[in-house]
Amino acid sequence: MYTIIQTYQLKKNFKKDEVIKPLDFSLRKGEICALIGKNGAGKSTIFKMLAGQLFPTSGDIQLFGKSGREISQARKRMGFMIETPEFFPDFTAAKNLEYFRIQRGVAEKERIDEVLQIVGLANEKKKRFKDYSTGMKQRLGIALCLLGSPDCLVLDEPINGLDAEGIREIRKLLLKLNKENQITILVSSHILTELQLLATRFVFIKNGVIVDDVSKEALDEKSRKQMLFKVNDAAKSAQLLEQAYRDIHYKILPDQIITIQNHVEDGGEINRLFIDNGVLVMEFRIETLNLEDYFLGLVEGYES
Repeated sequence: MYTIIQTYQLKKNFKKDEVIKPLDFSLRKGEICALIGKNGAGKSTIFKMLAGQLFPTSGDIQLFGKSGREISQARKRMGFMIETPEFFPDFTAAKNLEYFRIQRGVAEKERIDEVLQIVGLANEKKKRFKDYSTGMKQRLGIALCLLGSPDCLVLDEPINGLDAEGIREIRKLLLKLNKENQITILVSSHILTELQLLATRFVFIKNGVIVDDVSKEALDEKSRKQMLFKVNDAAKSAQLLEQAYRDIHYKILPDQIITIQNHVEDGGEINRLFIDNGVLVMEFRIETLNLEDYFLGLVEGYES
């Protein structure tokens, strides 16, 4: 598969602080890749180096196979939204985009109407930017990214500060851009459960180091449901499970707690199995381990 972004031992120091430790990362055509990390993990620093706003201390970046002097030409095939763009408050969306179209040397004037249509702002022709909701402002930011017809979008926290409806709108828009326009997307956010509905790949970063890189399938496997039983005899419960279900996956935890990773649909039967065989069930619940739990376990538990 065609590689759009490739970094080789990319490193960034601010004075004596090593913010990005030698980093190898690649983004392939067609992916929606989520870069996940706490504040200060290095996400924005990586994005700014990709955009050419910061120079790496060492290492190399390739965009569409180009590096060195050729990279600025390759960057024209990308759309970056790293900080909220500064739009003119008294201008309409079209007038704001016209300013940036001229500034960026985009020849096709009709591209303004096209991008406003794509992001769902075509019917807001008279409204001035200062009267926009946060969600509309973010969509205009994405419209600006799309002005130069990019093959790849790099979006830093595009759903920050949005309400549930605004988040859903941006998600639908990004999925549409990826599927219908074949735009590859690299996106960061703190709202991890939202990324789980959007991304095809998840890259976890802590202290400037990639600590995990998993596909959606692998993450769904890690995030699936499990049952939790608190009983008076975990050993006997385990024995009963093994007799009744040959392929059972379970763990015995402290305090007579047993978790079961498969046969979740048989929860009622398992509960009955325990009770019928004299096991006292004090608690029974089904849990969903989500991306948030996985991420927290990863970044809390990993010390570089």
